[in-house]
Amino acid sequence: MFVYATVWGGLARQAGLSLGEIVLMCLIVTAGASQFVAVPMIAAGAPPLAVIVTTYVVNMRHYLMAATLAPAFRGFPRRWLALIAHGVNDESFALAAARRNPPDPWFFLGSVAAVYGSFIAGALVGAVLGGLVSDPARYGLDFAFPAVFLALVAVQLKRRGDWAVAGGAALLALAIAWRVPGNWHIVIAGLVASGLGALVMQPEDP
Repeated sequence: MFVYATVWGGLARQAGLSLGEIVLMCLIVTAGASQFVAVPMIAAGAPPLAVIVTTYVVNMRHYLMAATLAPAFRGFPRRWLALIAHGVNDESFALAAARRNPPDPWFFLGSVAAVYGSFIAGALVGAVLGGLVSDPARYGLDFAFPAVFLALVAVQLKRRGDWAVAGGAALLALAIAWRVPGNWHIVIAGLVASGLGALVMQPEDP
């Protein structure tokens, strides 16, 4: 996560964000995927509304993660739920869901603190050193983003149906990317694969 965040911090700095803006974005947005999407849009001068709508669509998967985590936090005071929901992220969810069903709430919260601490620290280091690496792709640093998500997906694929849904989503995304410009292949493949998976797959026993 630290290395992943340093890449984003360097890209954000090169896009013109100040150190304060980088920290504020980490605290308010708290979603690495949408932050990676937002930075090139900001650098290109995209309208603020377009950035907000795009990152919202990218982060719609958080609704599903929050719904899965909700039973684990049933006994928590309601006033804390908004703050806890703000901490939902891919890495903490994957770790908590893979460890126990339903997820352990305190294990999840501990992983949230670790993930966000390392992400903010990495983003700051990347922002300070970002000017020293003008082309992250030259050193393979751009692969840090997909590598993190590949690792998260790998631990979730336990049944043949899981592999079928993941493989189908990958093939669909490649087909759409070949014909449709932009990042629509991510959104469309994710929605289609999630919907089909919910229809045809049986819930996993606790």
